[in-house]
Amino acid sequence: MGNTNIFVRARRWAKFLYQYIGERMHGLDFSMLYVGELQRNVAAFHGYSMTDADDMKRMLKELPIDPSQSAFVDLGCGKGMCMKCAVECGFKKVAGVDLDPHLLEIAKNNMKKLHMDVDCIYSNVLDFDHYADYDVFYLFNPFGKQITEQVALKIIESQQERNRDIWIVYYHAKFAEAFDNTGYIFQKETHDQMRDWTTRYYLYPKK
Repeated sequence: MGNTNIFVRARRWAKFLYQYIGERMHGLDFSMLYVGELQRNVAAFHGYSMTDADDMKRMLKELPIDPSQSAFVDLGCGKGMCMKCAVECGFKKVAGVDLDPHLLEIAKNNMKKLHMDVDCIYSNVLDFDHYADYDVFYLFNPFGKQITEQVALKIIESQQERNRDIWIVYYHAKFAEAFDNTGYIFQKETHDQMRDWTTRYYLYPKK
């Protein structure tokens, strides 16, 4: 459940309260955890927990790319914080995919209030057929092992449709072997001290 140091946990809660109050003042909803009927009844789909905005921007800046020439998609986008960060980092195209209609509606409302032009896509990631449109894929441990493995392969297959460098940013990487064992090249690992989780970065290079 992350870093258990009492001072680190106190900082996390203080930051959460600051963010939560700020969101409510502007009619936004990113921070609160969410586990709906889908997540309660299908173990392979995990509940929603927000990626911290500062952490997300640091993760995206680790990538050796020009965001203005790259398209970003969050697989399991939840309420849309990572899409917001990608827009603010200057990505030319930003999207999120989620199978929970309640979360996706919140994401759409957040993006509308922020006047951000993003695509909020209602789809099962296994049925999603636009992987080739994106260069950077973000995952915050949204799925179980089997689905993560299938998604890793579907992203590789998309290179046949559009040959490009593919980047994976995998936060709280519980099933990293899905990428380690399928031809992706591990680039680096960073550590989040607030939650005591790691982010793994992978490249699947263009041919």
